[in-house]
Amino acid sequence: MRAFLAVSVAPRHDATTPTPSVLAQLSDDDTTVDHVRTDPDGWIAFAGADAGDDLGADAGAAFTVLLSRAGRTRRGDVSTADLAAMLAPGGDPRGLTDVLPPFAVAHRAAAGGPTVVATDWLGFRQLYWWRGDGIAAVSTSARALAALAGAAFDDGGLGTQALVGWQVSDTTIFAGVRVLPPATIATLRAGQLEFRTYAEPPASDGVVPALDDAVAEMAEILTGFQTAYLDDHPDTVLQLTGGHDSRILLGAIPVARRNGLRALTLDSGGGPDATIAAKLSARYGIRHHVHLLDSQPLPTPAEAHRLAIASAEALECMASPLALAPLLLAESHLDQGHRLSGLGGEVARGFYYAGQPAGAATSPQLVERLAKWRLFSNEAVTADALEPGWLDEARSSTLAKLNTVIGSGDWLRATDEFYLFHRMHRWAAAHGTVAAVRRHFINPMFDRRFIELALAVAPAEKRDSLLLGRLMTHLDRELALTPLDSGLIPAKLGRRTAATRLATGRLTARKAVRKIQQRLTRSRRAQFGASTMSGLVLAHWRQAPGTVEALRSAPMLRQQWVDGLLKGEHTAEPTTMAFLINVVAASTTAPR
Repeated sequence: MRAFLAVSVAPRHDATTPTPSVLAQLSDDDTTVDHVRTDPDGWIAFAGADAGDDLGADAGAAFTVLLSRAGRTRRGDVSTADLAAMLAPGGDPRGLTDVLPPFAVAHRAAAGGPTVVATDWLGFRQLYWWRGDGIAAVSTSARALAALAGAAFDDGGLGTQALVGWQVSDTTIFAGVRVLPPATIATLRAGQLEFRTYAEPPASDGVVPALDDAVAEMAEILTGFQTAYLDDHPDTVLQLTGGHDSRILLGAIPVARRNGLRALTLDSGGGPDATIAAKLSARYGIRHHVHLLDSQPLPTPAEAHRLAIASAEALECMASPLALAPLLLAESHLDQGHRLSGLGGEVARGFYYAGQPAGAATSPQLVERLAKWRLFSNEAVTADALEPGWLDEARSSTLAKLNTVIGSGDWLRATDEFYLFHRMHRWAAAHGTVAAVRRHFINPMFDRRFIELALAVAPAEKRDSLLLGRLMTHLDRELALTPLDSGLIPAKLGRRTAATRLATGRLTARKAVRKIQQRLTRSRRAQFGASTMSGLVLAHWRQAPGTVEALRSAPMLRQQWVDGLLKGEHTAEPTTMAFLINVVAASTTAPR
């Protein structure tokens, strides 16, 4: 099920029927609202039903529907009947912790009963909620809830997005609309919304395992998962790059199972991913397909604008549409079946430890340094585009929010949890949700126990990819001896030698130099294809400025700068264009 909205109202409330403006937010070019149900308690809308084993999605008062394509544990696929039993009165929802993110489910046991919605333990499948006077709602669409609520923009959410490029904590860019927390069951009845958690978040401050013990258990988890999944779904495609995470997923597949395995690499001409993946595929008899993102015919400016707006809507305006648009263009030519992809190794390798002090305790000074050095540098909007007072308030409120959500105690462990439960939950998950409703998006590194182990390992044993290098060597020493796209060799990363320290130090130094240059020049790091797409979208805006009239009335933008942009007096970096596109897309929903 791609889109879902459940609205519950108190007795004699006047919002008992759906409105076209709200339902429109659930549809896109590929999805229409399949079914709307009304009853005395409110109404429910379904859009983009799949041909799976959803229970009662098309008729009757009871239903159980997956809100993602996949429901999978280490052992096998999860049926909606199993999910219904967990969520039924008297059921045990703790089994949901075994289901791999991204995942969500909606359930109603019987006519007249409450509607129950559950998120995965990481909250990776994005769901949103809103509560008003005698009315409450949960949806896959923040825009639908904003339309229902008549919600204006939330300055705090917009400010965070202008600085970071994604959201922190539970905020959105719409006032009163919030993201559902991880491991949460939301119950709607009689205009009320109640929350309960079925699992506590994995903590990073428990018993610290011996490194080799953690490695052995992590390897067992991945190998068991990969073997079982390929047994059940032999046509699965491994998304293979030159990086560490996908290499680990390949290493977890027994050598005898690699011959004939399907693999896909998305790359640009001359990129290292395709070259490295091709060598690995040839070594093991893998059926390898390379899709070159820069070989596709460019869309027209008008087509680029439509694709960018559609991408913003798919992301609920919470991340960069210019990062997504080129991928959606590529995926339109690719099979959307079962796909294994690696993501989440950040927590296991602590890439964000670079430049951070070991053994320090969290402090406002460290939070501010992390924000200015890393969080505010990659996807921030150019200051020239924003009203100075608004920007000052955005910096202040976002720093205050970061100080609230980043935990106390050991600083490196606090950054582990921040990157998992905020960057992963709100940035990677926004994009992962788009994938999860289009294909069986499977990432074994999101197994809860795997993440628990990654968090528990001491930061000193994760720094510079020591843990992942050791894991790769444990899985497959031959693969571990093959250099990554960075030039580093996993087998050497797994041993803390003088040569390894020198190699990782050189790489860290190069990254630091780039970061310093980025700050000095105030440039931003654009994702692949974003620059081209940005230029095409801007060309359309200049040809048809009426399509972006919303920018002229957006109070956070400097109107002189907007006028100059549309007249061709200056241009805008992709990160700034991404923010503007989100404002345009959201303005069809949020009153200004």
